[in-house]
Amino acid sequence: MNPCVYAVRDGRGLIQVREDRQHTVRTLHFGNHIEQSRYYLNAPFTLGFEYFEVAFRRLTALVPASLLSLGLGGGRLNTQLFYTLPQCRQTIVELRPAVTQVARDWFDLPEKLNIVHEDAFHYMTLQGDRHDALFVDLFDDKGMPVQFASDVFIDALLDALNPGGRALINLWRDDPTVRYVLLPWLRRRNDLELTLHPMRSSPNWIAEIHLK
Repeated sequence: MNPCVYAVRDGRGLIQVREDRQHTVRTLHFGNHIEQSRYYLNAPFTLGFEYFEVAFRRLTALVPASLLSLGLGGGRLNTQLFYTLPQCRQTIVELRPAVTQVARDWFDLPEKLNIVHEDAFHYMTLQGDRHDALFVDLFDDKGMPVQFASDVFIDALLDALNPGGRALINLWRDDPTVRYVLLPWLRRRNDLELTLHPMRSSPNWIAEIHLK
């Protein structure tokens, strides 16, 4: 891995920022080799991952008036949307304040973006606001926590969408919970349309859920 240029530990583990030796690429890690975010310092409006590019294209095509994002990472997608869709009201739910601080200090997350420091499951099952679009990118150092594939959580997501709204969920297609629990449950629903956008460069899917 590239050298570590910053590290901090909170109650949930290690957060590291790494940079290549040419100081052109900065990455975020949660205590392992997996890149949670990537920032091209010489091309700041280049999204580092294919699944971010797919989500960005879908969200900019929708032109939502309001967007709820669950999970921040380095905030590169939210930052690009901030400048591309300035009229869109963004709310970002992030569990770890230390992640938010790293995103602001090292990944140029705009100060004006609204960050709520809360557990995403707790937030979604209690909040009553509705949005035109949702983006879900919830991973820890082991993958996507199982509660975020539950019918309780997905029902809460759907309840948070305005009529005709869409939810985009970043998934690992090799995750058995995704393959054998989440996707079969979604496909049984007759009140929504499910589209899977596979990535060529990584084992990710963007699951796009459209309320009929």
